[in-house]
Amino acid sequence: MADLSYAHGVTLVESAETPSLLRVQRNGITFVNGTAPDADPAAFPLNYPTLITSLPQAGALGAAGTLLEDVTTVFNEGGSWCIVNRVADSVDAATLQSNLIGDPVARTGIYAALRAKAITGYQPRVAITSGNTGAWVEGGVVSISLAEQGAKLSEAPIVEATGGGNDPGKALPKLEAVMGTGANAGTVVSVQVVEPGKKLSQAPTIVFTGGGNEADKVLPAATANVGDVANPYVSALNAILPKIRGRAYITGPNTTNAEAVRFRRTVNGGRILIIDPKTIKNVNGVPVTKPVAAVFAGVRARVVASSEGVSGSVSNKIIRTIDGVARTISYPDDSNYLNEKQVATIINERGGFRTWGSRLATDDPLWQFDSVRATADMVNEALEDLYFLYVDRKFTKANLKMLIEDGNAALRVFKNNDDILGGRVWLSSINEPTTLADGKLFLDVEFEPVGLMEQIHVTTHRNILYYRLLLDEVNGAIETGPLSLAA
Repeated sequence: MADLSYAHGVTLVESAETPSLLRVQRNGITFVNGTAPDADPAAFPLNYPTLITSLPQAGALGAAGTLLEDVTTVFNEGGSWCIVNRVADSVDAATLQSNLIGDPVARTGIYAALRAKAITGYQPRVAITSGNTGAWVEGGVVSISLAEQGAKLSEAPIVEATGGGNDPGKALPKLEAVMGTGANAGTVVSVQVVEPGKKLSQAPTIVFTGGGNEADKVLPAATANVGDVANPYVSALNAILPKIRGRAYITGPNTTNAEAVRFRRTVNGGRILIIDPKTIKNVNGVPVTKPVAAVFAGVRARVVASSEGVSGSVSNKIIRTIDGVARTISYPDDSNYLNEKQVATIINERGGFRTWGSRLATDDPLWQFDSVRATADMVNEALEDLYFLYVDRKFTKANLKMLIEDGNAALRVFKNNDDILGGRVWLSSINEPTTLADGKLFLDVEFEPVGLMEQIHVTTHRNILYYRLLLDEVNGAIETGPLSLAA
């Protein structure tokens, strides 16, 4: 639009209505959460995400703890940059777990991944953490259902569980009543499971006592829901991963195939890849069991940096850094059982150890492949960055046209790179003058990530007519060969 005020002469302005260029962020960066008690605190402060671009830089972590070993594994598998978060070490298992999981408000531990981009300028795409990520509670209380909230309670009643079966390893849960406020004052609005208990062969009975001295008070009534309970690493990761558009690779229970599958049923959220069993490394002639998550994370970073790119699979890749696995996984029987139930594993086939399986722990089959989820994240973020530059531009025909064209051009780039099969951007039908006048524009986008050929079925057939070809070849050799000349 021209400046309509008076000016005698030539006035030149540069149009701000320029295309927004596609920018794709690095997609091979691994977030590594763990301990390094001997680290240089100036180079690696506690709970401060720090970018590592080379193994010599990682040397300042020191050999103690988990971080240096995990970072070394990622780099040696072909990965490149890592963002490490160092937490305080502890000999007490509960304290260490608390440090590793961290605090969502202070953004410590795993939650430090939420501020990794703000500090380093880069967003991690795969998160791994030390700690017993494969732990789970068999037969614990997963929730409490309130049948009656009670009434006229002047204080929170005491909640106790009794019964729960006769399993010798049984442990009853610890529960806590949560009082209501406002219109719900004087009642219990929920019961918090402080500790789930374990090995409860039947639902325990929930008993409320106390609640104050009101003569006409009514105590609540509730029932316990029993099931297998995931560990707190899983719930923390499920809260973090959608916000950073990332996935987590975690080590499973490392016991049996059946328990690995049972552990999978405690995990969901669509962004966690479970890997079982652990690996073995030869340390000074002694086989030592090691977590497997860093191995897969390094392989994934290698794939992203290769010609396969983000849409490539972490599965069926040769592993460079291990000497064995904690239990033998036979191909295809054991591996099919695990992979079908969305547990990745390691097989020893066709020349060495290979990653095997890439299905995320999710009940949504459309989003079960790790590479498909990663590709969609990449495209979504790129479109978000592309359109960020259009925010607060004027509602003109030129800007709207350019907005659609820029989005379609970006999707063509991803299609030509074999990341998606195709896609398009268009103006949504829900746009109305009232919403446009309020500054709101709605776009619709469709695209389809390139999938994986996970199952290749080959059917072979016998054809006895090849004997006729054999006879014809023999007769031809006799008629034109040295035997015919001799005759």
